[in-house]
Amino acid sequence: MATRSVFTFRDNLGSYSVYKHWDGYPEGAAEFLTKSIGYAWNLPRYEASDFAAAFVSANKGSGGGDVYLTTNHEAHGDIDYFYEVSSSDRNGQLIVRVYEVNDKLEEIFYGRLKDFVDKYGDKSVKTMWNEYDVSENKLSVE
Repeated sequence: MATRSVFTFRDNLGSYSVYKHWDGYPEGAAEFLTKSIGYAWNLPRYEASDFAAAFVSANKGSGGGDVYLTTNHEAHGDIDYFYEVSSSDRNGQLIVRVYEVNDKLEEIFYGRLKDFVDKYGDKSVKTMWNEYDVSENKLSVE
């Protein structure tokens, strides 16, 4: 069974949404977002339109469906999760807000993308994160 989700990337110029048909639960999202970093501007530079395109590029396989642009999460009555990604103005860190979608949006996570990956990412995702992270504070992969 598919776990459908929508990822919205926001900045001061606008918002850009991407629909993901499969594996949209938080563990999958940690991987999808981390993979996207390699296709986007080097952090701390963040542009929502660029990151949305990076997300599609990093996560779209061959063939149609699965990953595509959409207007917003409200365009889909059957999603399980909704993710909002933005950048902190203070330090250039990516911020993610995660909602589980039932009859209404229920926020289940709000914080740095790094903390989201630490909480939901498996060993391989944390290792991938550490390759992109230029700080000395790496995630534990044990």
